[in-house]
Formats: sequence, C-alpha cells, structure tokens
Amino acid sequence: MAKQVKIKDIAEKAGVSRGTVDRILHNRGNVSESSRKAVESVLAENNYRFNIHTSAVSLKKGFRLVISTPEAAPGEYWDTVGKGISHALDEYSDISIECTYVYYNQFDIFSCRKAFDTVADSHADAVIIGATFASETKILCGLLDKAGIPYAFIDSVIEKTNPVATYSSDQNACGRMIGRLLDLFTPEGAELAIFSSRRIGNERANNSMRRMAGMKEYFRDTGSCRTIKESKLSVLDPEESKRDVIEFMEKNPKVKGIAVLNSRGYIVSDALAGVSGNDISIVSFDLTVNNSRCIKNGTISAVICQRPEMQGFHAVKAIIRTLLYNPVEKNIRHLMPVDIIIRENIDDYKEIFTE
Repeated sequence: MAKQVKIKDIAEKAGVSRGTVDRILHNRGNVSESSRKAVESVLAENNYRFNIHTSAVSLKKGFRLVISTPEAAPGEYWDTVGKGISHALDEYSDISIECTYVYYNQFDIFSCRKAFDTVADSHADAVIIGATFASETKILCGLLDKAGIPYAFIDSVIEKTNPVATYSSDQNACGRMIGRLLDLFTPEGAELAIFSSRRIGNERANNSMRRMAGMKEYFRDTGSCRTIKESKLSVLDPEESKRDVIEFMEKNPKVKGIAVLNSRGYIVSDALAGVSGNDISIVSFDLTVNNSRCIKNGTISAVICQRPEMQGFHAVKAIIRTLLYNPVEKNIRHLMPVDIIIRENIDDYKEIFTE
C-alpha cells in the first residue's frame, strides 16, 4: 500500500501553509482562490484520500503512544500483529504520534513485569497492550486508570480492567473449535493430549487457560468419551521440548490427537517427525511461517488463524479515535473472525508472508 501523502507535504508542494490546507480540507473558508486551486491541484495529483481523523486538533498536538507486546521473530504471530500496527500508523500518518515499543518475553513472567514497569513510567498519552499474563496486566491497568491514560488490548480480554477497546478472537469458542476438529480428525475413543508452554514464573497464559476450558467444555457438552491428558513444552529450549514430546508419546501410545494451545504447534510436529508409526493429528493456533511449513507437509492437520494483523490495525485506530474525540463507546469488546486453515486452502493466505 502506498504511503498516504501528508498535509505538510501538500502544503509544501502547493506553496501554502498547513493551516490553509486544513481550512480547504474542512471547507472552513477564508482561503484565496489561487491557494485553493494550488492545493486542489496537489490533492488531485497525489490522489489524496481525506482521513476523517485529520483535523486542526491532530495537526497542532502530538501524542505519545506506547505499545507493549511480546517480542517475536519474523513470521511469528506477534510479528504479524506488528504489521497491522505499522499499517495503521502509516494510514493515519497525518496525526503526530511518537510511538515507543516495549517488548517482553511472553514465556517469562519476570520479563513481562519489567516491561510493564517501563510502560507505567513512560508518561504515555495512550497504551496498547498485548496481554499474556492476567495478573501483571491488571496491575499495569490499575496504574494507567489512576493516571487517566487510555489503553487498548490486542489478542486478549482481561477481566476487571477498563480498556477503551479490546480486539481478540473468542478464546473459549476457539477451544471448542479445536476440540471439534480433533474429534473429527481422530478415531472414536482415541485419547487426546493438550500441550501448553512451560513459562518462567509458572503462570499460564490467559488465552491458553480459556482455550483449554473451551476444549474440555466441548467434549463435556457433546458427551464424547475422550481421555484428555496434559503436558507442557519448552519454547525456550527446543531440544528439551523434543525429548519431552517423544517421552510423552512413548508413555501414552493411545494418544492420537494433540492440541497445541498457542502458535508453537510446529515444535510438537518437528519432534514427532520420523517417529515410527506416527499417525498423530495436531491442531494448533496461528499461521506462522513454521506452522505453515508443517501444514504443507501434512504434519499439522489444521491451525486456527485469529487475524492478528487486523487486531493490530484496529487497536491503533481505536486509540487514535479516543485521543482525538474521547467518544463514549457502546461496545468496547470486538471479536475477530477466525479461519480454519488446512493444506487445501493454505495457499489462499500467502499474502500474510509477503506483505
């Protein structure tokens, strides 16, 4: 997508002030005919698309936005969220926003606490939070509430907080969905397993707990007699994870379906590669580069994609709307559509890796 021309660029090309451009865009009058024609010529030349957020207020005042999300390598889930954030900042580039990123290790509660302490001391005008740990997020939100700083959530809903907006999939529904998929993919009566991530600080991620509850709820409500076993893997130590996965499967040979409650399904898939008699169906979350590889080679049966780029984009948009207009929103919780991606439709999502 081409970068939208800024008002300061229009003013410079037309040889007028920014205020003149603003008056023309908002039809406020008090502009000479020659200035109007010069500005309109530049607008037409650059195919300018008026942005409803561009106003005299936004031109005169700058905002400091702090974004705190888990760190991610290229092609991972939070990297795609970051693309959505960047897209939004580019879309609304006429608004003066100083953006600061504070990343943390989502598998280390102490890293999260340190990052959130930095956010609390940042003197931000607004904050976007990619929440992993519920308790730490509640503490940060309490400080932001006390300071009157608006904030929005990406990828999670944290109870007893006051965000201006949340953008996430319905995690309980996603858990039920993963249960239904494994019910379809595995023989009747086969045992199933749930793998979650081992985290420093021994606190489970908020979304993982909701997904696990949803999956168990599905089997309870449908009356399906399934034995569901639980295990953990270490994202920080792939070799340890490989040993743990193989050992678990050796002890539980009746397990024919595995739910990986985060975006690391490829770790289980890679660990089981080459294992004799491997007929395990794996369902995971998020169309990362590595999960995509495993779907294509058939070692992951399906992933549930939560539209991370859309979440990032809309969170920025909601914060900008709050900073400019402080509207009273009737609905602050926005549920994102999810996609079930399998080998037969994965090529339809190739733009995720090329944008």
